[in-house]
Amino acid sequence: MKSNLEYRGYGMEDVKVNKQARTIEARAVVYNSMSNTLRTYDDKEFREIIKPGALTDSMAKNDVLAFKEHNPAYLLGRKSAGTLKMEDREDGLYVKIDIPETSYGDDTLISAARGDLTGMSFGFNNAVSKNSKKGTEMIREISSLNLREVSIVASPAYPEAGITAMRNEDFIEEEVVPTIEEKREEPIVEPKAEQKVEPIVEQKRDLAKEYELRFKFLSLTHK
Repeated sequence: MKSNLEYRGYGMEDVKVNKQARTIEARAVVYNSMSNTLRTYDDKEFREIIKPGALTDSMAKNDVLAFKEHNPAYLLGRKSAGTLKMEDREDGLYVKIDIPETSYGDDTLISAARGDLTGMSFGFNNAVSKNSKKGTEMIREISSLNLREVSIVASPAYPEAGITAMRNEDFIEEEVVPTIEEKREEPIVEPKAEQKVEPIVEQKRDLAKEYELRFKFLSLTHK
């Protein structure tokens, strides 16, 4: 079954691995941070920013899951079981996962402690966004999204806390209408056609006068 989720990935920031308590803590979503260049399926470029409060509704309503590498077979925790705890702060969503005592749970703890798992990622859909143009760039500003899962991953698509769009079906370019101030600043360019017409007209008038004078001169000399 094809997923209808979009995914974003971050390099791990503020990560804490406690092997004895079997917990991993990290920031899973970053707010007010402009993404690297993303692409839609039809290869349109844009950048994205997620606003604080974008997760409020889904955190209250959804039974968010925690996976390893977005794989449901490697379930690490879930909100309803209390094994995935989430805290929405001013700078992003922080998560604490109680890692299960399973073979893949042990592997996850060891890999995270060693630095082999280097990123956090999250899956969402139904984003509510405002799309605008800044210079030549299209900007998608997300004010609300439906968070479904978070994952510990080995390689987020962009390191250094970058973001990548693996899916983007909701991005629609909006026509941006210039403001009155922007219209006033536009330089006034005279139409080239009008600039060419006037000299030609004047040239025709000069030739007409010359022919008229020549005709009068010939008439006087041949009387």
